[in-house]
Amino acid sequence: MSRALHFFLLVWVILVGAFVCAANARTCGTMQAVQSWIQNKGKIISSATDRHSSCETEDYYDSVYSRTTSHFQIFYVLKGPHATTEKFVDSLSVNLEKAWDLHVTKNKMREPLGRDTTVHYLKPVKSGLYGVEVLEINLVRNPRVVHGSSGICEECFAVTNFGGRNNWQVSEMMIDNDFKVVDTDDPEYETLNIGEKKCTYWKSTKEITNTYGKYSYVEKWDKAIRVTVFHELYHAIQIRYLNPYEHLNFWFEASATGMEDIGAPEVNDYFRYIPDFLQRMGSPLDETAFPYGASLFFLYLHNRIDPLFDKSLWEAFGKNPEGSFRTQFSQVLEARKKNPQDVLQDFAERLSYSGHTSKMVDSNAWYSTDQPLWKDVPYDFALEGFRPDSTIFAYNFYQGGFPNLENYAGKASVLLFKDGHAHLRKVTSISSLDSLRTESFAADSLLWIFSRYENPAPLPGKPESKPLRAYPTPWRYGNLCFAPLPLDKKFIEVRNRRGDLIFREKYDGETLCLDEGFIKSKMVPGVYRYRAGSSGKTKDFMIIY
Repeated sequence: MSRALHFFLLVWVILVGAFVCAANARTCGTMQAVQSWIQNKGKIISSATDRHSSCETEDYYDSVYSRTTSHFQIFYVLKGPHATTEKFVDSLSVNLEKAWDLHVTKNKMREPLGRDTTVHYLKPVKSGLYGVEVLEINLVRNPRVVHGSSGICEECFAVTNFGGRNNWQVSEMMIDNDFKVVDTDDPEYETLNIGEKKCTYWKSTKEITNTYGKYSYVEKWDKAIRVTVFHELYHAIQIRYLNPYEHLNFWFEASATGMEDIGAPEVNDYFRYIPDFLQRMGSPLDETAFPYGASLFFLYLHNRIDPLFDKSLWEAFGKNPEGSFRTQFSQVLEARKKNPQDVLQDFAERLSYSGHTSKMVDSNAWYSTDQPLWKDVPYDFALEGFRPDSTIFAYNFYQGGFPNLENYAGKASVLLFKDGHAHLRKVTSISSLDSLRTESFAADSLLWIFSRYENPAPLPGKPESKPLRAYPTPWRYGNLCFAPLPLDKKFIEVRNRRGDLIFREKYDGETLCLDEGFIKSKMVPGVYRYRAGSSGKTKDFMIIY
């Protein structure tokens, strides 16, 4: 099952013939593999350091056992560094069939094509079955072919290895035997005595953990098996539609990670990727550097649009492999009579109900039952009159302020928070901002939601010339604001009803907001008058507290 290092490692691996899935490593293995491919131009560089002794691959295991299910043949050993247990294989057998049932039987996706001989144990696979090997991932045969030039896969749950550039639809699943990995910062060596030979290897000592549940997969290996097989078998199916050697994109990992949560919803291993993905708001979804976290988009499409949406998407890739993700995405939505811009905005709105905000809306507004457990969405602090980002195929969140939407092309909504509840309001036109501004006076805070898909039309309406006003009035608490301020003036002045000057405040924009402490220090409850500059007609406003 792949993780944060895997996406970039994948770039290297698929070009040399393997689909590698790593778990939690962040940068080292990733860049090392990518740089290796660049430097070696996709060639595998053989090296004596592939092993730590003169022993052969076969010296590290003896008797190989086989377990056959309806669709799989599992190969494993019970002794040595590759050893597993019969209980492990029992669980693996059951969960592999569950993954097959979800992906192939229920969702009607293409069947994975298995190798006729396993990669590591070199055992023939029965005709019509898909081969699975249980082994110590970092003692795999030909590690530089499987893992890239480093010969090691940090924090790997499993590997879906497929057959070369000319045989890319054929694959095999390899799953780690104990969910412990090599601590590359402080590796330990182990030695096997095989006759007169001493076979040395790096020992796996570092336990892979579930960051959300804070438990070790070494102890709860059954959970690791469940989340792994749904993810890895999906990779074997994805390559039945699209050649990753030629057309790698972020959706390989986003959809496989999302599918693992559909198949094993109680594990929540994907939680580890959510914070990084959320921080990338404003970036095009299909250019994300965090494809595992983009599983949040997959889950939205699966749960709110259609459980078979992804099947249709991969079929579209199969028919048009040269097409971009956006091309396929639009095509699948339009076949369902849905507008891509509306869908992107709906995703952003429902994504905003993450973490604490989820408790402020009805659960029917969520798109995943996990949303209360996710991190709160990040946002940019906004000033009055801010102009929202309008990057194509992206969304943004802003807190506070009121936007200037003149010439804005995209969709806009706002969440109004009041007394522990969140109320969604859609911005249907520029003129609708006036009513939203009035409603916002009673709100505790605002969260603006914007998105843009390709080239939508600007919001209808034009900003009208508005007279200067104070708001909210009557004022009770919070900020007191004055807008729109004339650019040919330099300050706002406030006087009492007798005409005595209370204060003057300079401004340099279209809006001036004064905080509650300042207001209370200058004015007691009553009626006051204001204007921009020191001449002209004044207007009344009321202070109550």
